[in-house]
Amino acid sequence: MQNLYYELMEDNSGFAFIAGEPEYFRSLVELHQIGSEFYPDGYTLYQVTADNWQQLYDKGVFDNEEQ
Repeated sequence: MQNLYYELMEDNSGFAFIAGEPEYFRSLVELHQIGSEFYPDGYTLYQVTADNWQQLYDKGVFDNEEQ
């Protein structure tokens, strides 16, 4: 099971972070399509917020490398 980190905008669009690269999505349905494509064995969603961004950054979530 992989962790899929994403940032959500007010209109339910946003960015999923795949191996440090942002992947734009237009809806939550599209977010799940991205998750299924990149992580066919399953994934857990984690929302990136202003409150947890620095902690996730320090953990290397946004590093541009294969995980």
